[in-house]
Amino acid sequence: MAPQRKALLVATYGYQDAGLRGLVAPAHDAEALADVLRDPAIADFDVTVLLNEPTHVVGEAIGSFYGACRRDDLTLLYFSGHGLKDDDGRLYLAMTNTRRDSLLFTGLPATAVSDAMDQCPSRRKVLVLDCCYSGAFPVGRTAKADPAVHTLERFQGKGRAVLTASDATSYSFEGDQVSGDGNRSVFTRYLVEAIRSGAADLDEDGDITLDELYSYVHDRVIADVPQQRPKKQEDVDGRIVLARNVHWELPQHLRFALDSPIAAQRLAAVDTLADLHRRGNDLVRSAVVGAVSRLADDDSRSVAAAAGALLPRLVQDEAVEPPPVPAAPAPATSPPVTSPPAVVSPPPAPPAAPRLPRSAAFAVAAAPEVAAGHRRRRWSSVDGIIGLVVLSLLPLVLVRVLDFESSYPYTAAEFGTPILPWVLAVLLPLAAGAVLLLLRGRWPRGEASGYGFVVGAGLVLTETSLFWTAFFAESSNSYERGPALWSLYAGWVVVVAADVVVLTRSSLAGRPGIVRNWRLACALVAVIAVAVAASTVSEAGDPWAWLANNAELVVLGLAALAVTLLRLRPDQAVAGIIAVTVLGFWLVYFLARDYVEQRVGIPSSTRRTEIVCVLVVVLACGVASLGTLRARRPEMAQEIRR
Repeated sequence: MAPQRKALLVATYGYQDAGLRGLVAPAHDAEALADVLRDPAIADFDVTVLLNEPTHVVGEAIGSFYGACRRDDLTLLYFSGHGLKDDDGRLYLAMTNTRRDSLLFTGLPATAVSDAMDQCPSRRKVLVLDCCYSGAFPVGRTAKADPAVHTLERFQGKGRAVLTASDATSYSFEGDQVSGDGNRSVFTRYLVEAIRSGAADLDEDGDITLDELYSYVHDRVIADVPQQRPKKQEDVDGRIVLARNVHWELPQHLRFALDSPIAAQRLAAVDTLADLHRRGNDLVRSAVVGAVSRLADDDSRSVAAAAGALLPRLVQDEAVEPPPVPAAPAPATSPPVTSPPAVVSPPPAPPAAPRLPRSAAFAVAAAPEVAAGHRRRRWSSVDGIIGLVVLSLLPLVLVRVLDFESSYPYTAAEFGTPILPWVLAVLLPLAAGAVLLLLRGRWPRGEASGYGFVVGAGLVLTETSLFWTAFFAESSNSYERGPALWSLYAGWVVVVAADVVVLTRSSLAGRPGIVRNWRLACALVAVIAVAVAASTVSEAGDPWAWLANNAELVVLGLAALAVTLLRLRPDQAVAGIIAVTVLGFWLVYFLARDYVEQRVGIPSSTRRTEIVCVLVVVLACGVASLGTLRARRPEMAQEIRR
């Protein structure tokens, strides 16, 4: 017998106890959730709804609900209403007949719900609580327990997952009267919106899992009501698929690749489609088969051959026949068509972001002609730097496409690192640095700038690696490192190796002393700005949490001290200010984004202070570097003539 999908929705918004104010949330939140869960195309749950029922009716319904389940059934219990605590800290769910002075006999004990879940044989039990916790106590009594609700601790157990709208105490009682306003039910509203629209399908595989739903709703609720913090706890083997994304379509980047006039991009899309077919649901697999069928008729022989070889395997896995397409051309006896030799010559400006790794590789192929006439020692060091930069691009590009967290298919973008700053602060500086180093024979002034871009990208990667290392090491996190994180470490190590060559073996190498002039003031300003920014971050008992909060400031402070305190040559000053500017852009981007979107709930005033401090540090480094360039302009001219 096929596993069942059962849901029991309990909503109470009217109370006989005059001290329990009717909730401000819409009365039909539960009905809206029931509609989307009942939809056979979306979730296909067998749904029962109880509205404003007394305690004994709800208790019997919960007992029957869990008692009739089998091992492989998926159950979802939803409650919307007041959560109350007695003077001993025990939690009760308030029904329409619940009285605050008799919670033991009129409220629904959380322990009873937990016991019913324990006795249920199902291995996949989901509990969703959209409660306005009041922490109420009988008149004249004082609380003996922790004022927090700690709901998750009260519903722990194997085979269950618990989602709560918040553990905040949204109501307070003064005598017989309630004061304060409860949060409007943004939690349920976003639950319904995420499932109905398919927006919670974060990995775009066609399925909406419990973890994806929680991540989506968590971010939306905090953005709407910063003081409300949804929470999740689970002890379930495997993932829980709650719904299907009926609005699913091929991801945008994949559509661009399929429509690209560049055969190499269409060829790369074949492997992406194969991976999507492997992890997607039937809706996704059907669309993938159609896309591969179209590629099998591509005008590029290499693309058509790859798609034609993949198509039979996909059809064999599917119960449906693919759309009829012309037969794929037979594999060519000659080698596949490659890109024309004309693209070997690098453009004078950095290439477009999606083609950076490819362009940088072609640029290296042209390096011998560009570097003609240079001393062999310098060519060898620059050759090594460029080679390391190009080598780093592969793992750094893989960071964007691999899973950042191994338990769930979360990419870097879903973990808070969008593609735009990654391109502008990592990939583009590395590509620009490689191009400038290749063109140094024609444009000597660009050599120092090229080194600066490479070192700047290394600073960004150092800060990012430190942050994510500390993030995953925090004791409060249950995330597991994914392949994208190891790819980040690999790219970081290679870029740091390139930076070591820059600082020890290139023309930028040297052992500058410490300045004893007005630039000491710039260093002092930078140190004070970093200290002020660090003071805005609350202290954490976990040292890893402290490092995650302050990694960017530590790296920025060390780089600023090197630029302001060391007696630099003009080329070193140019490289230094470029490196600090790249790192500063990276930090300001994320601070400004959090200031606008309030992703982590840090006050706007704190973010403003941090942004100003980072800009002050970059400005202090700029003033120090500009002073060096002006004071030593004759030496710079002599260096250029050499």
